[in-house]
Amino acid sequence: MQRTKTTSLISDQIQPGHAYSVENVLTPGNLLQLECIDVVQRNWSRVGPGRLAVTPESAQRRVFVKQNIDKGGSRQPEHWKHEQTGAAIAAKLFADIVQVPALSHQNEQLLINVFEYVDLITLDELLRIDPVSFDKHIEPVTSRLVRVLDAMSAPSMTSLVDSLPAKKRTYGGPSTAVNFKGFEIRNTGFARTEDGVIKPDNLVAFDFVRPYLAPVEEAAAKLFVSIGLLNWGKPLDRFARGPDLSLLERVLPILQPFLDGRAIQAELELQARFRTHEFQGSGALERMFKQLGIDMLGKRYLRKLEHWCERNIK
Repeated sequence: MQRTKTTSLISDQIQPGHAYSVENVLTPGNLLQLECIDVVQRNWSRVGPGRLAVTPESAQRRVFVKQNIDKGGSRQPEHWKHEQTGAAIAAKLFADIVQVPALSHQNEQLLINVFEYVDLITLDELLRIDPVSFDKHIEPVTSRLVRVLDAMSAPSMTSLVDSLPAKKRTYGGPSTAVNFKGFEIRNTGFARTEDGVIKPDNLVAFDFVRPYLAPVEEAAAKLFVSIGLLNWGKPLDRFARGPDLSLLERVLPILQPFLDGRAIQAELELQARFRTHEFQGSGALERMFKQLGIDMLGKRYLRKLEHWCERNIK
């Protein structure tokens, strides 16, 4: 059996087969060893499954590990802090609606957050591997997320919410609803059994990231536009096809009470800036290919989505 390597250098990026010391978020000073099983580099973080050694004699507990180091190797300490605050607020706010994987351990020097492990399939993954199942479940999922929007609109955790920054907007109602930077359809999914069978009643939501106060219409716009962007990127044939307008027609009546045309336009402009001007890549060549794909397909995709929203949402 290969021996696990213990890593202590602050600059280290987490690696499979290495062990790291992490602290219990509820009982500071209680340290455990975290072993990374696999690591995937995303644009803004390194993520993957891991194992926590609860005691030397006990079985290890599987967890999900996230390190806030981006694709270019830069540390993101603010993201690390927002991740913790967002997870804590979402867990309390949505406890009776969706499952929010609990944050259990951390390592501030290495920017590691450790979450409860849930075997799940995200909605965008389901769309690609089983579009029939996706079509069956997308409307019930959207209805469940309406309950999430209701909970955002009237948060009851005064002590946690009062300290959040409030963003002034020119659309929607007052900036009293809890919003999350990462609230979107790709950050939801179904839990699965050990045999890989999805559990439609067990909807999981994650990666909420930074919480703040804003009109609930902003949260609804994030959700609706993210549904319109489900075909973005890959596979290439879906990306070239553009947004699924028939899908938007199906979910529009469900989300209609929360939608505001100006909030939708603001979210589309935000997504356009993020997706056509800011590129994360491990090198100049990767960034160049991303830019080429966006120039050829992405801008047309966004124009089609914007025109549909202008016609259908006031």
